[in-house]
Amino acid sequence: MNDPKTQRVRVDGYTRVVLTTIAVLLTLMVVGLWADGGPRARPAEAAKPFANTAEQREAITKSLGQTNAKLDELIALMRSGDAKVRIVGTAKAAKGREDADETDESDEPRE
Repeated sequence: MNDPKTQRVRVDGYTRVVLTTIAVLLTLMVVGLWADGGPRARPAEAAKPFANTAEQREAITKSLGQTNAKLDELIALMRSGDAKVRIVGTAKAAKGREDADETDESDEPRE
């Protein structure tokens, strides 16, 4: 006991109670995980809007067709020259750009 290689550590009552409580809680967690069988991944569920991939592909194809039709309308409008661009902003924003000119300050549509 008086050997210089061994030292005796004294632990007060509060520390002993806290360490015991932690040990008991860890034991309960291990037992609970063991009884539950451990963490498992839940099975994947089918997406609600599309029960099968064929319907999903059909919906995507329809949506792409609508987008292409809208793009065709925009291209036709640009090619015809009927598109009008209106620049909206403050004079400060226009002066902040290097390529800005005096006409950027108006709200009049440009051709």
